[in-house]
Amino acid sequence: MTEPDNASVRLLGRDRTPFLPGRLFVDGEWITRAGDLEAWQAAARSDEAVTTQMAGAVPSSSASMPTVVKAMLDACDVHPGHRVLEIGAGTGYTAALLADRVGPTGSVVTVEVDPDVAESARRNLDATGVPNVDVVCADGFDGRPSSGPYDRVHVTCAIRHMPSAWLEQCLDGKIVMPWGPAFSTERVVSLRVRDGEAVGRFGEVASFMVMRSQRSRAWDEWPDGGETKPVSLGPDWARLDGPLGGFGEFVIGLLLPGVTHRTSGDDPAVGERVLSLERDGRYASVGFGAGVETNAAGDEALVQEYADAVRWWYDHGRPESSGFGLTVRPNGARARQCVWFGSPAGPSWEH
Repeated sequence: MTEPDNASVRLLGRDRTPFLPGRLFVDGEWITRAGDLEAWQAAARSDEAVTTQMAGAVPSSSASMPTVVKAMLDACDVHPGHRVLEIGAGTGYTAALLADRVGPTGSVVTVEVDPDVAESARRNLDATGVPNVDVVCADGFDGRPSSGPYDRVHVTCAIRHMPSAWLEQCLDGKIVMPWGPAFSTERVVSLRVRDGEAVGRFGEVASFMVMRSQRSRAWDEWPDGGETKPVSLGPDWARLDGPLGGFGEFVIGLLLPGVTHRTSGDDPAVGERVLSLERDGRYASVGFGAGVETNAAGDEALVQEYADAVRWWYDHGRPESSGFGLTVRPNGARARQCVWFGSPAGPSWEH
C-alpha cells in the first residue's frame, strides 16, 4: 500500500507532523487528531499552512507551507558549523530543519515572544531528539546578543521594520525574512550583510503573520471623511484598479510607505469599487468604475499619492517585485530601510 504524500518529508527531508499540536485550525474550523485522525493527518501532511493557535478570532501562530519553508531555507543558505539566530520558534519545526543543516558543529538559537508557544516548541524539539537548539522566550526584535555573533538570521514572522540589533549580531552573513509594506502580502528577501549594511532583492511571495509589535492597528468604523466630490486624478478607472488584488499591490505598497488599504463595492467593470486608504490616522477613499465618475473623500493628498503611484507603475512597464530590492542600515532601535528599483543606485523610497 502506497503511503500518502507527505509534503514536508518530500520537500524538506523531515516530517513536520511530530511538531504539530493535536488541534489544527483549517478552513475556518478546528480539526482534532483525536476526533478526526484522517482529516488531521491530511492537513498535517499537506503543502499548506495550518494555524496552531488563535487569539480570539485572529490566528496568532501557525506552521507554514512546506514549499515556503523550503524557499526560505534555500535563500538562507545555511552550512555545517553555522551559528543561526531564528526569530519566531513556532512549532519548533524550522529550528529542527536549521539544526539538520548546521550539524553537530553548529548551533541554533530560536527566540519566541509567546511563552506558551516557546514551551511547546521546546517540548517538540526535546521529544524528537533535535540537538543544538536553544529555545529562548523573549522579544525577537532584540535578537539574542549573548549567543552571537551569528552567520545567519532566519525570520519566521513578517517584518515591516527591521531592527538594527539583527545587523549588529550578524555582521558578515545573511538575514532572510518575509518583508513587506503594510499595503500587501510579503516577499522573501535575502539580505547580504557586510560592514554593517544589508542589501538584497525581493523574491517569492511569503505570507506570514506579522511580528506582534508591528501589526497594523485594526480599523474602527470608517470616520466621516466629509463630502464625496468628483476628482480628476489622471489614471482612468481601469488603471486605478489595475494593481489591486494582483502582484502590483506589493509594488504600490513600496511606493506608499505606511499606507494600508481596503476595497469594497462591485467589480469596477460593472459598478463602483471603493478603495479606502489609511496612514497614521489619516483616511481617504476613492470610488471608480466603468460609467462612474471618479470621486474621493477624506485626505485629498493621500488619494493623489495613490494615483501618482499607479501612474509610476504603469509608466515603468508594471514591474514585478523582483525589480526591487532593500538596503538596511543601523539607525537606532529601528534600522533605516530603503527600497530601491533596479539597483541600489536607482530610484528609492524610505520605509
